[in-house]
This record gives sequence, C-alpha cells and structure tokens, in this order.
Amino acid sequence: MEQKTGLKNIYKKTLAISLIKLGHDLSHTMRNRNNPKYQVFVLHDTPKLREDMAKLSNRKYEESLYSSSSERLMRYKV
Repeated sequence: MEQKTGLKNIYKKTLAISLIKLGHDLSHTMRNRNNPKYQVFVLHDTPKLREDMAKLSNRKYEESLYSSSSERLMRYKV
C-alpha cells in the first residue's frame, strides 16, 4: 500500500527550480493569493525534500526525536 505524501508550497522560483533539478516531483503550480503576479510551486513533501531545502538554504536539517506514529516533526537549525 502506497503512503500518501503531503504537499509543500514553494514561494521562491529559484528554490523550486533547484529542487526540481534535484529530482523532486512537481505536483502543480498556482497563483499566489496574496500577490497574483507570482506563482506558487507545489511539490510532494518528503523527508528528502526537506533535507534538500535545508541544504539549499545553508541550514541543518534534523528530524525530531519526538514524533507521532505517522509523521515526524522537523526542525531547522542555522
């Protein structure tokens, strides 16, 4: 049985393009509700996506030791 993944909105175009180049799947795009001249890129949320986002943002990614059975809480450290 395949586990459903959530979706992650990416508001920065260059970050979204970098993540797609790293092999992450683009679900869809949509207009930014607050500023319609911008697009929001929606990617499938996975632990690997979170790790790559942290690396591209020069941050350290850690999965919390305190997690629920289905999801892990995530923290970012500078």
